[in-house]
Amino acid sequence: MNAFDLLNNLTADNRLPVYFLYGPERFFATEVIHHLTQQIVTDDNRDFNFETFEGATSKPADWINSARTLSFFGGNKLVIVDAVDGHSWDDAGIAMMVEYAKKPVSEACLVMTALKADRKRKVYKALCALPGSAECAPPHERTLSPWLKQRAKAKGYTLSPASAERMVARIGPLVGRLASELDKVLTYCGKNKKVSEEDVVTVVGDIRLETIFALTDALKEKNPGRALSLLRNQLAHGEEPLKLLGTIAWQFRMIWEVKHFQKQNMPNAGIARAMGQKPFVVDKAARSTRNFSELQLKEGLRSLALADRELKTSTKDPAGIMETLVLKLAC
Repeated sequence: MNAFDLLNNLTADNRLPVYFLYGPERFFATEVIHHLTQQIVTDDNRDFNFETFEGATSKPADWINSARTLSFFGGNKLVIVDAVDGHSWDDAGIAMMVEYAKKPVSEACLVMTALKADRKRKVYKALCALPGSAECAPPHERTLSPWLKQRAKAKGYTLSPASAERMVARIGPLVGRLASELDKVLTYCGKNKKVSEEDVVTVVGDIRLETIFALTDALKEKNPGRALSLLRNQLAHGEEPLKLLGTIAWQFRMIWEVKHFQKQNMPNAGIARAMGQKPFVVDKAARSTRNFSELQLKEGLRSLALADRELKTSTKDPAGIMETLVLKLAC
């Protein structure tokens, strides 16, 4: 089951006693926990029927004992364990967790989260097989417009198909950011319950493009750690490697050309006119030329050409090709 399906079917009537939410899209895990908290926890019972743990600093025995220790005042209990993949599992802990998953306490709801789940390991194989297991992975973009429309409808607004598609086009498959930007748009619309495409354009910036340029900025600043992190984020959220490569290549060609004109002692305004570019684009490239020698730029352009050829013709992992490229360019 994926997180979309879980959220669409999560009601008090069909709530399960154990959930395992794994994957890089933290937004989904947060949404599921939010819904469960609304269903189970109140101001009156929070001190007795709600408990949280960190996977790295607690043990399965703590989580399970908490789930089994119900309040004298009655009601269901919610137990949250964050980042169980940070726990150092031993055989006793694995056996205890597997056994509890088979026979959980029906009055409790135990929710475990993880960024990764290695199904080769016994404990994750068992957890991933649970009815309440859901992968929190970046969704396909085609599912996002209907999801945004439904989310707006739940808040009393009508989001047109064009408006929803424009939001996705500007932000990309970043569901947490889409949700927060939608809230901004609805606040902007106020009493006007029909959200137009113009409303979206007014409120929502072109976040997807900004994120891509954050990657190229990290490369120009020769910050390999940040560049690699931004690359992985982009790939995890569905950006095409060839599209990223094209943006990086454009930036490096800009730096190469600007450096060429700088050797002629030409001011930035003159360079912009000679290149047919806007002055701010040239100004930004000019700030990066000192970080690269001519030899480094030549090698960088060769690396870009090689990566382009490998992405189009080889059977190598595209993510691996892009990571190798980023390290070559940033180091």
